[in-house]
Amino acid sequence: MKEKIPLSVILCTYNRAEYLKRVLDSIKKQTLPEDMYEIIIIDDGSIDDTKKVIESFINILPISYFYQKNAGLASAKNHGIYASNGDILLFLDDDDITTPSLFEEHLKTHRKYHETNIAVLHYTTWADNIIVTPLMHFITDVGCFLFSYPHIKHGDFLDYTYFWGGRSSCKKRFLLEHGVFNPIFKFGCEDIELGYRLSKQGLKVFYNNKAISKMIRPVNFDDFCNRLIKQGKSQYVFSTLHNDPAVRQWAEIDEAEELWKDIAPVFESKYYSTKKLDRLAELKRKYEFEVDDITKMLLYKAYWWVFKACKLKGIIESKEANNLHFKGQNEIAALPKGLLDNNKGSEVS
Repeated sequence: MKEKIPLSVILCTYNRAEYLKRVLDSIKKQTLPEDMYEIIIIDDGSIDDTKKVIESFINILPISYFYQKNAGLASAKNHGIYASNGDILLFLDDDDITTPSLFEEHLKTHRKYHETNIAVLHYTTWADNIIVTPLMHFITDVGCFLFSYPHIKHGDFLDYTYFWGGRSSCKKRFLLEHGVFNPIFKFGCEDIELGYRLSKQGLKVFYNNKAISKMIRPVNFDDFCNRLIKQGKSQYVFSTLHNDPAVRQWAEIDEAEELWKDIAPVFESKYYSTKKLDRLAELKRKYEFEVDDITKMLLYKAYWWVFKACKLKGIIESKEANNLHFKGQNEIAALPKGLLDNNKGSEVS
């Protein structure tokens, strides 16, 4: 068994070899000495050059590499937790580069707030060399569909809804005593759902905006809409696991069905009109024309409508799939016993 160290950095990855290389390059610049941290990389079934990239850093960084068949983010994070040797666990995304003091700031904050129930959230922004499109600006700083940093300030103690995966750290002991990620979640809500369970044991999240990571993967309209549909599906699953009005409110479940009845007939037309408006704004930016206030206002209103609708779409799709599953189970249970026996077959003459 490896000797205990202060910090384990858990980095789960899937088919992002190009981004992963840049993430590991950035870690080489950490101010925290290498004997004070380890990097646990969980490869969740990648079929690209992920393993080759990791092998190229094995002798440069304190890396432990583990491969698993594709099982989703929650499963991969749990793999990382059990493989780690650190007292503090820092979860990183495979498309976020680190600033030099990131690890040191997390560790310093945990040493200041040594109680086991205190987690730490760091700040994430776009990388310096990435072109921030109107869409990317909207989802982070206006509509806050990706993060909600404008609503918090350095030094705040926050609730479980800020236990954001890929930019949070916590004490390993706290997780081992009170719960890890639920592997039912393949994408989205695995962090908030765990945070909810941990909140029953006193979880508090401290926000340190001096600890910074930077996103290096640009976001486009179609990809982000698909992400929100998946997010909506996960929100529905979250709501089924916990009979709590606060969970249903956060997951936006109670009014979803009624809202979707009005939205469904016009969803496709609104989706494509917003996509065209997004393309227009992007072309203006590309050719260095200013996006005027009227276009910006129309664009933001359109983004808001479509992004909310995509989450609702995911919620309804997940709910309908769940209802269909239980309907099928009930129909099977209602069949005569003889029909449930193994079919022995018969000869045809």
